[in-house]
Amino acid sequence: MMWRKLGCVFFCFLLSGCIYMGRDFPAAPVRTIENDVTTQKEIFGDLGEPARKGLENGYETWTYSYQSYEFGQLRDFKELYVLSNKDNTVRNYSFSSR
Repeated sequence: MMWRKLGCVFFCFLLSGCIYMGRDFPAAPVRTIENDVTTQKEIFGDLGEPARKGLENGYETWTYSYQSYEFGQLRDFKELYVLSNKDNTVRNYSFSSR
């Protein structure tokens, strides 16, 4: 019974306040990314450590993401996905935001 009350209080707190997921990052450097020119080192210098690193068909991927919620509704969203060439330049990237 006590856990149920605590769970209810926690859920109400989540819906009534602001929640941030990920680390916010500036969108301006994204506009300067060029395929086969921009390096991972430059992206790291502008945006810092990615939230996730992975592999796609043998190529390294970096993902930066940020979400903020207010009163249970999504208010801000940014995600940058970078696929790198073997020479550590950007092979392709995608950016989405709200």
